[in-house]
Amino acid sequence: MTTFLWRLDGAIEQSQPDTWKEGLTLHLLFQSLSTIIVRRDGQTRHYLGLQGCQSCRPDGCERMCHRMLFAQLIRTTLPGVVLTPVTRLPPRVTETRHLLAVPQRPAADLLDATFLAQWSEGHMVTTWSQLRAASRPISVGARLTVGASGPDPAAALRKAGWRPLTLATLFRPRRRQTDVPTPVHVGARASEALLVAFRDPYSLLPAAFAAVEES
Repeated sequence: MTTFLWRLDGAIEQSQPDTWKEGLTLHLLFQSLSTIIVRRDGQTRHYLGLQGCQSCRPDGCERMCHRMLFAQLIRTTLPGVVLTPVTRLPPRVTETRHLLAVPQRPAADLLDATFLAQWSEGHMVTTWSQLRAASRPISVGARLTVGASGPDPAAALRKAGWRPLTLATLFRPRRRQTDVPTPVHVGARASEALLVAFRDPYSLLPAAFAAVEES
């Protein structure tokens, strides 16, 4: 299935958190979800990577697929937020430090825009697996790519309670950098606290952080 990239524009005006959590849980029963945060040129942008059906297009498809249902969930539970289709998000050659990471401890922090703000440029993809009826119901993995300035990304991840996967990063397939960030294919069990933080609608588009960026 094709992964479509969507930019989150606007700001959450008055969320419906209970309905949002129910809808997000329902989506994860059928599909994984990737959140993408990009920091470049003094601005931070939030994106979602959503899988479409075989007939999907950014302006719709022939049937009501999970991608369209998620867009409807955004419209009904997060008023003020608009999903804008984006065809490409090209990598930058100056973003030279790459790391894969998974949660290391139950109290691992959510990797959000504030975490990425430690670097002047970079992007971060966090993929949450499809929910499963198993002892490890949901797993999460992250890929952090930042520029040369700023703190050591491995040390920053450890401080946030995440374990850098040095060998996995070193030996992962050397694929051509694509214009649409790919999902993260490694993960570890997400703690209940981490899942609760992710299910907070403001984890997608934190209004307070956006206001600081625009001022």
